[in-house]
Amino acid sequence: MTLQQALQEAQTQLARAGITEPHREAWILLAALLNQSRAWVMSHPQATLTPHQQRRLHRWLQRRAQREPLPYITHRRWFYGLELEIRRGVLIPRPETELLVARFLEWARTTTPPHETRTLVDAGTGSGAIALACLTHAPNWQAIGTDRSLRALQIANKNRQKFGISQRFLLARMHWLSALRSHSVHAVLSNPPYVLPEEWSALEPEITHWEPRTALLVPQQDPLQPYRELAHQARSVLVSGGLLLMEISPHRAYALCDLLVQLGYCAVQSYADLAGHLRIVQGFVE
Repeated sequence: MTLQQALQEAQTQLARAGITEPHREAWILLAALLNQSRAWVMSHPQATLTPHQQRRLHRWLQRRAQREPLPYITHRRWFYGLELEIRRGVLIPRPETELLVARFLEWARTTTPPHETRTLVDAGTGSGAIALACLTHAPNWQAIGTDRSLRALQIANKNRQKFGISQRFLLARMHWLSALRSHSVHAVLSNPPYVLPEEWSALEPEITHWEPRTALLVPQQDPLQPYRELAHQARSVLVSGGLLLMEISPHRAYALCDLLVQLGYCAVQSYADLAGHLRIVQGFVE
């Protein structure tokens, strides 16, 4: 079977399964199958698949037809220019979260002394995406990635080894910041859960059937509960002038701003994504 034939077959099966972008996803699957770029696949339409590769592609298409997310099938996901390894058990990094990284880097460039090493915490690190993207572009920084999930820490470890920054990226199993020393870090970044139970049924099956619920759902009666816990702990572990930066649902951004003000944070501000939705909230410790 040639790549052109495989592409056509994959498109047909994906379309039949109701996948909204079968052409794009067929290219992604073939590129991952061959461990090549999509440009290479496009320029070699007459290259052939081995019988083993054909069987593997067939299994992948079956999994995708069951609405398993592409990154769990290919183990690939691009985030802030980095190709991360993603597996079941961690939240798949979203493009919206790149705004969190961009905001941190903007702040770090203007506040970090040239020869001083500073520390950030990626609270609920998952795959390590946020910390890895920050460290790649902020060489004077080191990071601590915290998570309660051992599975997540194992995947984050694979990624820190892949990018060769294990010495700058410590991983620790804990709930948010619970085991960190007081006044020991300069920034806390996080993408806590923010989906309400009543919103769950409206989400795509790729999310509701496959991604970890603990990384997504919040209590109906207290949607800001994870943010409140994190903000309380951050008040203790951040140094004076330290930054707390969190991703939030656009529906609860204003409420989170009010919460941070009530907890004593200063210069509280929200930032919108490219679609104009408030997505990031920041506050500083005096």
